[in-house]
Amino acid sequence: MSAITSGTYGHQPIFGGAIRQLVASLFSSRPAAKPAARIAAKATRLASTFRVRIREANDVRELARSVEMHSPGFAADLYAAASRHEGYDD
Repeated sequence: MSAITSGTYGHQPIFGGAIRQLVASLFSSRPAAKPAARIAAKATRLASTFRVRIREANDVRELARSVEMHSPGFAADLYAAASRHEGYDD
C-alpha cells in the first residue's frame, strides 16, 4: 500500500529552489553569508563531525577492550564497527 502524498496527485511546489532562496533572503533577518564564510562554516562543520565520529569510535573501542577477554569475537566485531564508523572502510 502506498502513502498518499502531494506527489501522488502531481502537485508541484509553488516556488522552485532558486525562487525560494531569493524569497528567503529577502525576508531574512540576517544578511546573507559571503561565499568564503559559507565555505569556512562548512569546513568547520565537517571537522566537528569528524571529531565526533572519532570520539564515538574510540568509545566503541573502549567497550571492545572491556569485553575482549570474555568474548573475543564480539570484541572483533566492535573494532570493525569502530573502524567503519570513522570512515576508513568508506
